[in-house]
Amino acid sequence: MSPRSAAPEAAQSYSSRLGAHRKTGEAAELRKTLKPLMEKRRRARINESLNQLKTLILPLIGKDSSRYSKLEKADILEMTVQFLKEIPAPSAAPARDDRAALLH
Repeated sequence: MSPRSAAPEAAQSYSSRLGAHRKTGEAAELRKTLKPLMEKRRRARINESLNQLKTLILPLIGKDSSRYSKLEKADILEMTVQFLKEIPAPSAAPARDDRAALLH
């Protein structure tokens, strides 16, 4: 291999590494841009699920929804955990005939 033929290969290798670095840099910039949007969507999903949980759990525990319009997230979760702890453990699976009766 002559020195002249090695130079274009080295230059090509360098430029491909530089291109990869640019792509990595662009990807990092894209992640920086999208991160706040992803976090906003994640928080919105959490808040929506907590609101649904609140509307489901309050009637089950005998609380008036209108009196509990402003509940902290931790309170909603604590009420749900307490409610689930108080549900009696399911007994053995019902017999096949019993399950059919439950479905109809």
